[in-house]
Amino acid sequence: GINAEYGKASGINAEYGILPTCIFNSRDPIVMGVTVINGVLKTGTPICVPAKEFVFLGIVTSLEINNKQIDTATTGQDVCIKIENAGGEAPKLYGRHFDENDVLVSRITRDSIDTLKTYFRDDMSKTDWKLIVELKKLFEIM
Repeated sequence: GINAEYGKASGINAEYGILPTCIFNSRDPIVMGVTVINGVLKTGTPICVPAKEFVFLGIVTSLEINNKQIDTATTGQDVCIKIENAGGEAPKLYGRHFDENDVLVSRITRDSIDTLKTYFRDDMSKTDWKLIVELKKLFEIM
């Protein structure tokens, strides 16, 4: 339905820690294990690295747990993700553009926040909204 489409567009916002022992491919596509620190991770989520001047890594095109494809991972789950380079961007390299000390976040925009408010208000917890407020400050979205 329409929510599924907007869900993909919005990439409900979250933070992810890198599992340094689970780097399977360091560039184009980046394939690595991450822990969902908070929030939700979905396929279609754009990923960036705030500590590295918000370098944009690409789009999450697949999630796997124990070699099974999943659509969504939530807080506390360890998952293997594939991040594909977005068209027009130079491919980013694990170890050069970012490393295991960085926290990855889903890149949010004014549009994605508005989408969440419009279509996902009922699905979002207080914690989710708190995270979005923090990310808005981080990304300087007014």
